[in-house]
Amino acid sequence: MVYPNLSREAAFALAVFFVPPLAVLAPFGMAVYLPVFGLIAAGVLWRKHRFDRIPRTPLFFVGLLGLWGGATLVWAPEPGQGAATLARIAGLAVAGVLGLGFAGQVESSRSRLIAWAAAAGLALGAALVAGDLATGNAVSGLLSVAKGGQPIPVEYKSQLSRGATTLALLLWPFSLIAWRGRNFLLALACLGTMLVLAIGDSLAVRLSLAVGLPTFALALAAPRWGFVILRVAVVAGVAVLPMAARALPEPPQSFNVLPWLPSSTHHRLVIWRYAGQRIGEHPLRGWGMEAARADPGGAEMLTIRDVDETGVVRREIVGARLPLHPHNAVLQWWLELGLPGALLLAGFLWWLIGRIGRNPALDRLGRASGAGALAAALAISEVSYGAWQSWWLGVLWLVAALCLMAGRAPAKDAS
Repeated sequence: MVYPNLSREAAFALAVFFVPPLAVLAPFGMAVYLPVFGLIAAGVLWRKHRFDRIPRTPLFFVGLLGLWGGATLVWAPEPGQGAATLARIAGLAVAGVLGLGFAGQVESSRSRLIAWAAAAGLALGAALVAGDLATGNAVSGLLSVAKGGQPIPVEYKSQLSRGATTLALLLWPFSLIAWRGRNFLLALACLGTMLVLAIGDSLAVRLSLAVGLPTFALALAAPRWGFVILRVAVVAGVAVLPMAARALPEPPQSFNVLPWLPSSTHHRLVIWRYAGQRIGEHPLRGWGMEAARADPGGAEMLTIRDVDETGVVRREIVGARLPLHPHNAVLQWWLELGLPGALLLAGFLWWLIGRIGRNPALDRLGRASGAGALAAALAISEVSYGAWQSWWLGVLWLVAALCLMAGRAPAKDAS
C-alpha cells in the first residue's frame, strides 16, 4: 500500500480521511486499520531511513505488561484467552509506535492536503451520526440488517456510539490542524461535529468534552502547574478508584439518590461496585489476565425495577452483574492484574503526561491540546469499553499519532 511516488503527506492524508467514517460504520475495523497504518508507516520510515525516530518507551511499558500479565496466567481462569489478548496488545503496540514515528515526520501546519482530508472524513463521519439521530437509528439499522441482524427500534439509543466517541477524540487533533492552517472548511467540520455530538445521546462523549476542555484550558493557561495537577489527579484516581467503587450506591437505592442518571448508568453502578468488591478479595495479585470475562458471579443476570408508590414500574434494568469487563479501564487493571498492574498503569500515565508536557517537538498549544485529548480519552475509558478491546486500543494509538502530528510546532514557532 506504499507507493514510491506517494509523499508522506499524501499517505497521512489518506489515513486521516478514512478514520472517521470507518470508526462510525465499522468501529471494530479499527483493530485492522491500525496494523495497516503501521505497515504504511513502516514503509515510509524504511524509505526515509528514520526508524531511529520510533519511540521505545511505550514498548517498554507494554513489555512489562506482558511479563506481569503472563505471570498472572498461572491463576487466570482462561489462560488461553489471556495469552491471546497479550499477543494482540503487543502487536497493536508495535503498529502504534510505528505510527507515532511516522507522525513525527509530517508537518501538518503547512499541508492543505491533510486539512482537506480531515475535513472531508470528519464531515462524512459526523453526517452519518447525525443521520442516525435524525432518522431514529435508520443508519445503524441498515448496518445491522446488512450484517444479518434486525433493524434498530426507534426508542433505542443510537448504535453508533463507538463512532461518536472516536469523533470526539478526533476533534482534538483536527481542531488544531484547522487552527494552524487557518482552514475554514476543517474548522466548520469540527464545529458541526461538536454540535452533532452535543445533541446526541452518548453520555461518554459529553463527559469527554466536560473533562477535556477544562484540562486543555488549564494546560494552556498554566502549563507547569497544569501538567502537575493532571499527573497527581490521574495517579490518585488510579489509587482510590477501587475503594470508591465499593462505596457507590446501586439500584434500587441509586434510583432515589441519583434519579437524573439514565438507566444504563445505574447498571454501570452495579458493575463498578461488584468489580470493586472483587478487587478487594485479591488486591495484590489480581484474578488474572482476562478474568473479568470469566468471573462466575459476573454472569448472574439481574432484573432491578424502579417502582413508584402505586406499584407502577417507572424503569427496569436487565443485565449481567459483570458483562465481560467492568466498563472502566482502571477497575479492569486492578481486577485482573492487582497492585502490580495498577502501579504499571499509574507509572505509564505519569510518564505519558510528563512526556506530553515536556516534548520539545510540541509547542505550548500542541502540549495543551495533547493534555485535553488525553483527559478526554481517560474519561471515556472510565465509563465505557474494555481496557483490552482491540478496536479501542487502535483508536487510542491512531489519535495519539494524529495529536503528535498536529501538535508539532511549525519551524518558525517551535518552542
